[in-house]
Amino acid sequence: MIKKLTVVAVLVTVLAIPAAGAQDLLQKALGETIYVPAYSRIFSYPNRSDLLAATLAVHNVDQKTPITLTRVDYHGENGELLRKILENPVELAPLQSKTVLIPINDTTGGVGSNFLVAWKASAPALSPIAEAIMTSGSGGPGPSFTSRGRVVSRQMPSE
Repeated sequence: MIKKLTVVAVLVTVLAIPAAGAQDLLQKALGETIYVPAYSRIFSYPNRSDLLAATLAVHNVDQKTPITLTRVDYHGENGELLRKILENPVELAPLQSKTVLIPINDTTGGVGSNFLVAWKASAPALSPIAEAIMTSGSGGPGPSFTSRGRVVSRQMPSE
């Protein structure tokens, strides 16, 4: 009986987590900073690595509210700023996207490179999807994967 109750408790907990997470995705903000992991190389053996191209994609998922990208920075695995991507703020209309490519021959970021993306809006907006897409770019079979960003700071509307 205790085994059955434990299984039921675990299932209820696991099934409740996605619902809570989905609700949080609909929370609107006036701005955020998003950390997006990226990889310019990955190791396949102790002394062998594969080079990767990294494409940052930022999608404004809000169907009514434009957002403005105020900062897109590329950092190396040691945390140092390698490149400021935006010279000027870029407005994204509802459902519009912006992409940035770090080419396969740019290995300055190392294994643990990352992007910091900052955005703001004049009215509360849904958090954009910010993700990095890494590909081997070789034309043949090779590693390809995505890495979703994580909000590290958020500006909420005053209530």
